[in-house]
Amino acid sequence: MESNKELGRLLDILGNETRRRILLLLTKRPYFVSELSQELGVGQKAVLEHLRILESAGLIEGRTEKIPRGRPRKYYTIKRGFRLEVLLTPYTFGTDIYEPKRPRATAEYRQARELIKSTEPIETKVDELVQFLEEVQRRIDEAMRMKQELEEVRLLVETYIENLMRRVAQENEEEFEKLLRELGPRLPKKILEDLEGF
Repeated sequence: MESNKELGRLLDILGNETRRRILLLLTKRPYFVSELSQELGVGQKAVLEHLRILESAGLIEGRTEKIPRGRPRKYYTIKRGFRLEVLLTPYTFGTDIYEPKRPRATAEYRQARELIKSTEPIETKVDELVQFLEEVQRRIDEAMRMKQELEEVRLLVETYIENLMRRVAQENEEEFEKLLRELGPRLPKKILEDLEGF
């Protein structure tokens, strides 16, 4: 997981509309600078600066290709896929990043590979792939619902623990210090930070 400072930098980078538009275009195909400039209606110098920022963050990469006539062109593509989540509730604020790794050899992965390699007629193959994709999406949606429910339960319990610890600290400082010594290593980092200096 990336540090809060790195996540903050990433949010700053993605906060720029032109950079988001560049990333959106690059999800469709590789582009070179003058194409991006034309598509966005932004000068090439500004596009180059945005590309430099995105490249330094590791979000895109450039590769130079020779063309039959003329100078080589540098094409930009998405380098790194990830999902960034921002969690904001009355009790907490935080960010988390998930970067997909190489798929493990799960049954789903093997099934996807078999469907992709199948020699069925194209109509049948696409239909089977779409059905498989719908099932995968259904399972992802279910997992996300479960994750959301568990996040809400976690936040409820963390908030209760923090409030309870604050009440103990106000009523009996010795007991509070004892609890911190015994349970401190097991308490969530956020609770410890919030209780620091209380």
